[in-house]
Amino acid sequence: MTESLFHHTKQEEYCPKCGSILQIKQGKKGLFLGCSGYPQCDYLRPLHRVEHKVLKELDEACPQCANPLQLKQGAFGMFIGCSNYPQCDFVVHEEQKTVEKIACPQCQKGHLVARRGRQGKTFYGCNDFPHCKFSLPAKPYEIPCPQCNFPLALLKSENETGQQMQCANKTCRYIFEISK
Repeated sequence: MTESLFHHTKQEEYCPKCGSILQIKQGKKGLFLGCSGYPQCDYLRPLHRVEHKVLKELDEACPQCANPLQLKQGAFGMFIGCSNYPQCDFVVHEEQKTVEKIACPQCQKGHLVARRGRQGKTFYGCNDFPHCKFSLPAKPYEIPCPQCNFPLALLKSENETGQQMQCANKTCRYIFEISK
């Protein structure tokens, strides 16, 4: 048994942009193929295709490539995307809902909007992201904290006599009651 049971074969793929060899690389979203000519060439392609279940073909055409749009089910719920994916990456983004125009207490420029995180949970963050990284885990209310005067509070619990609020300031977190 001098012959090996496994035969090693080397398979090379070339970059469609510049012709350099593609290399397997590790990123925060998993493995991907990246151009060996980086940083002169920024081509990359994920190794694991993200599969989206097509729920319905729509009558509208993609504004980028004129192929039909589709209603799809993905990791974060339903969305509308191009049927020519991955060649065309057009996606209709849901409009961000502003929370009653509450000004961001950190940067004073932006407003707080509802967003969805990686796990699909809703959180509230500044619409001036990435310049301002202020975020809250729950819906904020414009009720100042009696202890530190921070302008926002989070609803902790509610009963027939009133509401229990918590200061949204991460260094304070004071819990106080508001009677109905």
